[in-house]
Amino acid sequence: MFLLLLLGLAGSGAGYYFLYYLPEQEALQADSSSSNDEEQVPTTEAAPKTALPPKPLVNDLYVDLARLGVREKPDAQAFVERVLYRGDKVKILERKAGFGRITDYFIYEENGPEVAEWIPLDGLVEQAPLITAEERRKTVTQYIANSDDFKLYETAFVQKTDELLKNETCVPEDFEELGGWVKSLKYQEREVYFVYCGGRKLANKIYFDIQSKEIFYASH
Repeated sequence: MFLLLLLGLAGSGAGYYFLYYLPEQEALQADSSSSNDEEQVPTTEAAPKTALPPKPLVNDLYVDLARLGVREKPDAQAFVERVLYRGDKVKILERKAGFGRITDYFIYEENGPEVAEWIPLDGLVEQAPLITAEERRKTVTQYIANSDDFKLYETAFVQKTDELLKNETCVPEDFEELGGWVKSLKYQEREVYFVYCGGRKLANKIYFDIQSKEIFYASH
């Protein structure tokens, strides 16, 4: 009887071991192994960022202001020698103090200083500005607003002025110097007006006949 009791207890212990204890220990070992595996996963270091090369400077630029003063040195207080206009293309040869040099250096007198033409860089853009027909008309009108009989012949004056500017016969300063087209006393029997382009000599005098839309020169 005692022997049977011992065998029963041994059987119960073995059953507990195989049914409960052993599976529980295996599960704990599996969790521990998984945790260790996660801890041992090698971390990949982030590759150092390569510094991007500086963007190359663009030297072919366009004027983006209505008027941009050209000076003989890179100084905002320097005298304005001439004016560039919106849409004009320039090539920058040198940068200094916020200005760009657009011409070679010149020496106008013996032992004199080197001078060149400079313009502010903040008035320039890389892409040619889009100028609408209305904007262009307003700009041209400003050049010739003081023309004789402007109110009578505004459209004809604007169209002919724009034509002379685009084919580079004249520059805006030519019209601004006189305020626009001047009524000719030589051709009083006709509606003829004139302007000087490129100088104030007789050869630079350009006539415009309003009726025929003809352009002719003083030697005509």
